[in-house]
Amino acid sequence: MASRAQDVAIYLSHHFHHAWEGFGFFDLQRLLYLAQGWHLASGRGVLFSESIGAHKAAPLTYSVKGLLPMEEMLPHPDLSPQDEEFLDSFCTTYGVADRGAVRRQVDREDGAWRLTQLIGGEGATVHPQLMEATFRLMLLDHAESGRQLRKSQIISQKQRFAGGNVVAFRGR
Repeated sequence: MASRAQDVAIYLSHHFHHAWEGFGFFDLQRLLYLAQGWHLASGRGVLFSESIGAHKAAPLTYSVKGLLPMEEMLPHPDLSPQDEEFLDSFCTTYGVADRGAVRRQVDREDGAWRLTQLIGGEGATVHPQLMEATFRLMLLDHAESGRQLRKSQIISQKQRFAGGNVVAFRGR
């Protein structure tokens, strides 16, 4: 059973309020979108059942109104152990990113939010199947970028070793 968007928002707010200075409403909305997308792409289904709309400034989970207060008086979110484990990992990954990196990832022109806005217009619902597909493509992009980075690092390392050991690497 999926968690409620409000509980996911409380969980994310607790973490990112301390990780990012000036944590705001659209920061929370972008993180909700990313959490939902990565949950779908990992094959776990929807993280929360509430819809996400294609607002002009950011994807919006309309059921989460305003910025949640971060003080200790907030209740502990009601999440399944599996969802809490996923969100722990999500917060670890995105906690080291800054809001600009998160915004760039969310604002991708080939992402579900932008495609929905382009095709369906302002306020159209971002379909979970589209989110799953575009986030899986993002995983492939990330894997390819990582492969290219490793390849360039290996070439650089070989060149460094070749320059330091003229006898072993000289041509015949």
